[in-house]
Amino acid sequence: MMQFLVCLLGWTLLLPVSRAQYQKGTSKYEQAKDEGEDVLVEQIRSHEDVKEYFYPEKMYDNIDIYRTEIPLSQEYTIGIMVSPCGDNSTTVDGLIIPYDCCQGIFGDGEYGYLTDNAMATYGVEYPLFRASRSDPKILAEADEIFENIVLYDDRRQIMSVETSRRADDEIMVAEECVGVSDPFPYCTGVRMKKVKFSYNAACTDNNETVNAMLPCYDVDGELSSHCIQVSYSQSSFIHVCGGDFADDDHCGTYLEVHRQNGSPYDSEEVVLADRKITTRETAGMVTTTLSMLYKNDPNKILCEFKETVIRVGTMVLIKETAPMCCCPAVYNTLNKEGRFSCPSKPGTAHGPFADSIDTLEEQVNRDDSQKSYPFCPLLREDEDVMVCAKRATKGFSQDTYSERDGRFGAFQRYYSEPCAPTNYSKIDSTWSSPDLLNSYPGRCDYFDSCGKQTPGLRYCSAGDSTFTFSGYIGKVVEIPINLDDPNGIYKVTFNDGRTSYGFLLTDLEMMEPKYNYELWFVQRTPYDLVIQQRKPFKVVAPKCTYDIVNQRYFPYAVLDDSGQPLNQADGGFDGIEEPITYETDVFYEDTGVRRTAAAATAAAGRDE
Repeated sequence: MMQFLVCLLGWTLLLPVSRAQYQKGTSKYEQAKDEGEDVLVEQIRSHEDVKEYFYPEKMYDNIDIYRTEIPLSQEYTIGIMVSPCGDNSTTVDGLIIPYDCCQGIFGDGEYGYLTDNAMATYGVEYPLFRASRSDPKILAEADEIFENIVLYDDRRQIMSVETSRRADDEIMVAEECVGVSDPFPYCTGVRMKKVKFSYNAACTDNNETVNAMLPCYDVDGELSSHCIQVSYSQSSFIHVCGGDFADDDHCGTYLEVHRQNGSPYDSEEVVLADRKITTRETAGMVTTTLSMLYKNDPNKILCEFKETVIRVGTMVLIKETAPMCCCPAVYNTLNKEGRFSCPSKPGTAHGPFADSIDTLEEQVNRDDSQKSYPFCPLLREDEDVMVCAKRATKGFSQDTYSERDGRFGAFQRYYSEPCAPTNYSKIDSTWSSPDLLNSYPGRCDYFDSCGKQTPGLRYCSAGDSTFTFSGYIGKVVEIPINLDDPNGIYKVTFNDGRTSYGFLLTDLEMMEPKYNYELWFVQRTPYDLVIQQRKPFKVVAPKCTYDIVNQRYFPYAVLDDSGQPLNQADGGFDGIEEPITYETDVFYEDTGVRRTAAAATAAAGRDE
């Protein structure tokens, strides 16, 4: 039977295939033509390289995926201000600031960054090994005086004191002052000091002093507990869903509160609080309120959260003690030779600092850059390579770059290839390669084409160039299983997870962000979540509740029956078993000790 079916199938394949043919210009011809064009268009739009533009919903199995797409200023701008009318309660020392002070008018934020002299006085200069890292200015405290800061607006443009809406500083008597900035930065002379004026201008940003315990008013004068005012504007129409999607939580524009880099309890993508925007167009700022309840739990509120240990997701500074490598000489644009890092991503740093190419536009830009010498080889997405550009002495390749020496000189050919790996020599117990001019006591921990310099030496032998991650800031993506192992390796990425490199804990310094929360301006679509703006803000009160089980702070404050925050809790206390009472309230000690001796004794007794 099977043989019969096979023979029948073979016979039918020999039959002529009949295809409909229509005379050109007839309605049937035009109909068949249109149907054929529709099929071709669908095939093109469904191609993997362009599918994300025509059918983005097909790209994601999980629609709760965030992506960042900050609009260019020439397209439209988004403005966000926190507590624009002052403290949450809108009352400062009896002076009432109108709760609608930022409704229908324009405002602006002003942000102070420490001057070089102020940094020196405060003793917060960057370490010498970071001098070449082009560090940003250090953000000043909210109450810093004019003499110690440089003002910037929310577009990162420098402002003059004359254009600032902030009031002049107050001059007061200070017996402790003996001269200008002597002994304190606020001193302006003998027995004189300046302090910031008590009140801020209406409709200005106050994102550094949020108190989650305070209530707030909306623009209609209705008072709510544990909330803040937020003002926003957009110079184009805001995406607002209507009709069948009016009540869809996955459609429209939202203000969302997130913890930057997350916490041991939540990832960064977890929404801690949100507010749906219902205003399609703005003429000036629009003011709304945003709850400070943690995940809408009436017994938990946001708090002054600080971390005490390095975990996955923590931002860290690589210290000067990290290994230093000696690599071939850096690329010289004059002689077209030397070492450079790949992959190369236009508009960003290269090598281990180049993030993933994940859009069609970035792929096109990368392909265009490949036409320019020096050339990067084809690499895996999770690969960084040191590449050496050299002058060709013989042979020819399509990857060769040719250039004439001078106006009448001969043509020279150049090419690039991965730098040669280092090899161990048993003669002198050193590592070297044809591309290195010198030998070194070890192989580089990061790239096998480089040597590892003797610990403590911060330079390479003549002709070779240094490479180190010291001074750079990255994110921890993996921690050792045994945290007590002094040789445990922490994996750190400098390119948002594309590649990572290993470091000892002693080489890392935790970088706690200046602000402990972020306000995201998010456009929710049926297939993903688009972050259009990030606005950092700092909750300064209350203190977080201490987790006595995991011996760290919760990312929230637990409220008791009277609405006051608890100093500590076990995370599941139901009121039947009394929690441990610590003799001393301890929060965020500089020494790193998280509990007092009395608390430790109490905990030991509980363990028994």
